[in-house]
Parts: sequence; structure tokens; C-alpha cells
Amino acid sequence: MFAAGLPMAAADADGLNLRIVEGQGSINNVRTRSARAPVVELRDDQNKPVAGASVTFQTPFAGPGAVFGSERVLVTQTDSEGRAIGRGLVPNGVTGPFEIHVTAAFNSKVVSASIRQINASPAESRSSKKVLWITLAAGAAAGGVLAATHGHSSSSGVPSVPVTSTLSAGASTFGPPQ
Repeated sequence: MFAAGLPMAAADADGLNLRIVEGQGSINNVRTRSARAPVVELRDDQNKPVAGASVTFQTPFAGPGAVFGSERVLVTQTDSEGRAIGRGLVPNGVTGPFEIHVTAAFNSKVVSASIRQINASPAESRSSKKVLWITLAAGAAAGGVLAATHGHSSSSGVPSVPVTSTLSAGASTFGPPQ
């Protein structure tokens, strides 16, 4: 029903198709208070964009969630491409999964969907990742130099000077879906 490469409809009712374009499965960073704005697209039963429809984005009252600026509810309209954006989304600081409820209304027809997101607190910063990569690169370079300058071949072709290295993994990281 939609163009090739686009996600399927999230909801279909009364001749309206509401499709989640962005934000589904996004991971929001509660430390930096950054989140991926939800984007939906509304099309009619002829697959034409519906402009001027009223779209409501609503986040949970309690627990993990977010606000649009400072409000839990954002009402906007679809543009000429049938798209509506939940601008200004900021995670509330409580970690865990939550849903943004989306309702679109046009000419007394109503369709709704839910966008699932997760609020998380990353365990490490980018600077610690950078230090880990520099350390790994330096260790690899040093091992290569050591093997090239001190290596003596045995009959098996393996250097006779053993090269040992230690790799310590940092905390798990996360990133938004693409």
C-alpha cells in the first residue's frame, strides 16, 4: 500500500492509514535529555497524503516517558505530505520502556497508533570510548612493531617471541535505531 522501502501502516481505520515514520524503538538518553522526535504520516485509502488533519501525541502520566517542551500532550496538524512531527520531545528522567499514543482525526474519521520508545541512562561517555579505541590502536601498533623487529621464524613460520595483549571491555553502550 505504501511506496517500496517504507514501513507498513501502524493503523488502518475508516479509510485512513497512520504510519509511524520515525521514533519507533528509539532509545532516549535521560542524562543528556535527548530523544528522537516521533514522526507519523497519514494517508487516505487511495494512498494520497492527508494534509490538515489534527494529530495528537500523548505521553504517559507516570513512570518512564517524555514531554513535548513541558507538556505531555502535543496537538499539531499534518503538512502537505501528510506528516506530523512531535517536536520538542524530552525524556522525563525515568528509565524504562513507554509508549507515545498518537491519534489522527480528519473529516470525522479517527485512527490511532502507539510508538514504543525506551528511556535509558548510558553507562559510559564518548570520551571513555575514545580512550579505549586509542589504547587498542596503540597496542595493536606496538604488537606489530614488536613482531616485525624481534620476531624470529621457527620452522612453523610463527614468531618465536610471544606477544601478549590484554583487552578490557567497558560498559555496554546503546544508540538509536537507524
